[in-house]
Amino acid sequence: MALRLLAGAVLACVLALPTTVLAGDAEVAATARVQVAPATRAPLHQHLSAYGMLAFSGDGLRALSVPYQAQVASVAVTAGQSVRKGQALLVLRPTAASVLELQRADNDAVFARNELQRTRTLFTQHLATNADLAAAELAAHNAQAAQVSAHARLGSASEHTLRGTSDGVVVDITVRGGDVIAADTAFAHVGATSGLRLELGVEPTAVAQVRAGQAVTFRLLRDGAPAQSAHVERIGSQIDAVSRLIPVVAKPDDGADLPPGAAVRALISFGSGQGVLGVPRAAVLRRDGRAYVFVVRAGRAVRRWVTVGDDDGERVEIRAGLQAGEAVVVLGNYELSDGMAVRVQ
Repeated sequence: MALRLLAGAVLACVLALPTTVLAGDAEVAATARVQVAPATRAPLHQHLSAYGMLAFSGDGLRALSVPYQAQVASVAVTAGQSVRKGQALLVLRPTAASVLELQRADNDAVFARNELQRTRTLFTQHLATNADLAAAELAAHNAQAAQVSAHARLGSASEHTLRGTSDGVVVDITVRGGDVIAADTAFAHVGATSGLRLELGVEPTAVAQVRAGQAVTFRLLRDGAPAQSAHVERIGSQIDAVSRLIPVVAKPDDGADLPPGAAVRALISFGSGQGVLGVPRAAVLRRDGRAYVFVVRAGRAVRRWVTVGDDDGERVEIRAGLQAGEAVVVLGNYELSDGMAVRVQ
């Protein structure tokens, strides 16, 4: 009899064991691992999309010229080439006309000084008047000024190397070796890196939302181009006749490695700056046209229907259904059901 009772007890334990293990497995399987983030109040920024190109501002372009007639001995750069401060751009030599101008200025100065000395001698001998002396002094002064000016402009009659005054890019150059350059005539333009700007076009209906100083995120229109930052500098008031857009100019925060002339896509950030209750965009799910989030409470996910507002691409405004500080699920929420046990990572 005792053996029968013992066998029955063992059999009962064996039959009960799988049920216990299965129940434990079900409990583990029903617990989901999630990541959460709090609902917070912060300014919600929206973005205005715009396209444009990188170009040098008027202040960022330097015209190259020389104050005398010169002949190009050699050219060391080409259009589109990056140059450094102090780098040789081209070598110039004065033309025969420029050398003659320098010699004439020297001769005139020597003659005027000699004439002044002669007039002073005559004046001491009472053979020249005060007017004669004053005229000689004025002529000597003018001749000396002309000589100083000629030497300042022409230097010497030897070759002169023209060098870059700042880091930048050669925008254009119109001369070749052997060309004669007229005095004070621009023959090239060099754009300083610091003068590079984003020239964007914004729809007239949206330009009222743009303000100077607003942050701009832009990318070059090529695969794998990284996002870069800029800030709005100027806003136009006239519609461009070709594009039918309002011009907006932004200054890159770092234009050192940006290629002039490249096309860009930009996002101009704008908004009221007032704090609104919001959650990360990944927290908001939709079902039958309604928005909801999962709130973690006491180790369980609770579905909460919410009313959403503006969306800036990163955060979504919550107008009703949620309180500041509540933890919402941002990762793993697609696998959740209402009341499901969760473990926060």
